[in-house]
Formats: sequence, structure tokens, C-alpha cells
Amino acid sequence: MLKKAIEEGKLHVMQHRLEAGTCLYRTGEPAESFFLVLQGSVEVSTPGLPEKTPVQQGHLIGLQDLMKEQHSHTAILAEDAALVEIPKQELLKAIQTITPLRLYLIRLMSQQPNLAGIAYE
Repeated sequence: MLKKAIEEGKLHVMQHRLEAGTCLYRTGEPAESFFLVLQGSVEVSTPGLPEKTPVQQGHLIGLQDLMKEQHSHTAILAEDAALVEIPKQELLKAIQTITPLRLYLIRLMSQQPNLAGIAYE
């Protein structure tokens, strides 16, 4: 659903190719963008949790911080990756105007039990 909205031009996004080790954002930084992994993988680390969570292609990174001012975790590329950066204001606007996308994102968050709790703190 998210890819479809991007392909149809309903979301204004930026595409990036970045190298392994690149930090997308750190805990406490402003939550201004979210990233859809098209290729490669990202490791997400959350303060207080001992293990890093791998995020593979096709997944959206940072969604749990949509309603927050700052990121609650750090995201670093585990390997070279192709990503789509979605500005927060674009995603919020799309959620308000595209009902299927809104329902898709709610369902996505409910399927990520390790992230859903963080999102609603």
C-alpha cells in the first residue's frame, strides 16, 4: 500500500543509496523522516534493550515515532541499502487523506509487537 501511494505520486519522497554503517538517525534526534527499505537491511537499537533488531527490505523504519517529536531508537545501515525517505509531514498528510494507507499503517504497527509498545508510550 505504501509503495503504491509512492508510485502514484500521492507521497513526495526522496530516494537514497547509502553505504553500510550510515546512521539514518539516533535516539533523541528530531523525528522528521521515516525510511522505507527497498534493498539492504538496517539495524535498530533501542535504549534499554540489549539486542539490535534487524529490519529487512520492504519495511518502514521509524513508524513507531510518528506521533513523537524525537526518535526513540537508533537506525544504522547493516549493509549498503536503497531507501525511500518519507518526510513526516508528507506521511501525516497522506494518513489523513488516504484511508487505505491509514488502515495499512495501523495494521503494520499492530504486527510489530516489539515496536508497538514503544509507539504508544
